[in-house]
Amino acid sequence: MASFDVIIIGAGIAGSSFALKISKYAKTLLLEAKDEKDLPVTTNIFPEHNKRFLSEVDYSDRSLFPCIHYKINYMDKKYNGIIDSNEFGEPFGYISHSENIIKYMLQKCEEQGGIIKYNEKVSKIIKSSENIEVITSKGQSYSGKLLAIATGSHSFELQKSLGFNAPDSYIGICTHLYGDDDTLKENMEWNYIFHINRNISQNGPLFFNKGRERLFLGFLGNPKEDSADMVNKLERILNNYQPIQPFIRNLKRDPKTFVGKISKHPIKILSNDRTLILGEAGGLVTAFFYEGFLGGLASADIATSVLKPLLDANSNFTRAELMKYDQEVYRILVNKYFKTNLASEYLFYLGGSKIKLLWETYCKLVKENQTLRKYIWEAIRRQDLENHDLNRDRWTGEQIFKMLPLLSKATYWPHFIATLKK
Repeated sequence: MASFDVIIIGAGIAGSSFALKISKYAKTLLLEAKDEKDLPVTTNIFPEHNKRFLSEVDYSDRSLFPCIHYKINYMDKKYNGIIDSNEFGEPFGYISHSENIIKYMLQKCEEQGGIIKYNEKVSKIIKSSENIEVITSKGQSYSGKLLAIATGSHSFELQKSLGFNAPDSYIGICTHLYGDDDTLKENMEWNYIFHINRNISQNGPLFFNKGRERLFLGFLGNPKEDSADMVNKLERILNNYQPIQPFIRNLKRDPKTFVGKISKHPIKILSNDRTLILGEAGGLVTAFFYEGFLGGLASADIATSVLKPLLDANSNFTRAELMKYDQEVYRILVNKYFKTNLASEYLFYLGGSKIKLLWETYCKLVKENQTLRKYIWEAIRRQDLENHDLNRDRWTGEQIFKMLPLLSKATYWPHFIATLKK
């Protein structure tokens, strides 16, 4: 039986970044259920605050980060809440061709001595006080001192088998449209569009991320929708939804449409004896934006910081020793930065018939209020997420409430009070 210090399950952003970091210090094995050529192609927003947790890449490499992220449009049918980062001096960050980032990190892991095995679906995990044994569907068996589960939202069965809870999960759909950069620029001046329409989704936005020669878009399904319903809805949106037709004009549709689970709401316990949960598998996804990059990178970086001294001390990786990982994840991500996303989730997704007016009012506020635009710009760029100022979010809620029509204030007041308690 092959033996390792650390075994990682999953080659998404959390698993690949952890493999890159921890393979500097430990004999590392990464197992991925998919074939290497089947890893998903995605175009993501990469905010400046992510750089704190990933210093190992070259941010001038245009194969990884082909575009600078300058403009956001928080879009309503009536108002474009546009934020141009040039108003405040520095860009929001980057647009990433994320499959290339993952390939880069996996390659560096191998150069550092790490081993990566594709088409290795884990079927069973046996944990003892001495080690972790991982058995794959091919009958292969691997032994490790510590196991990190980074399977995203694809399956929670492995972590459940080890006594961990699963985060809340939803169904999302996304696809690419392709065209030359001149066409993309002519169609859409923004790098990122965030649009809420209850008829599209009651749980999340319709989003657009503009990369190099490709436009990535998607939305979150409603509770009772199945995959076929979502594919049909996406087709109707692309063909008939008038507000987005200028953005997709003369672009070629990718025949591949990805439908899969997306999780959010962090689970309370992220570690146990000899085991860690990383990234989206632990619900480390922002509740409002459904941004999983940050949680994946941050949890991998935090895990590496916690594990390095334990590896040096030949630790048994007990729950008591690994608890610092949970504490740091909650301190840096959950207690403040994710908390503000919970408030936004409640305000804009759980307001029922109120959503339309609230979103329209918010987009109008972004358009008209420079202070709010600066607050958003600073939140996207700031590195110390643990010091996020919740008073700014309360101020934003107060400004939205002030802008509501007089007759709506009495109706919406209880909803705003509940939001402030989140």
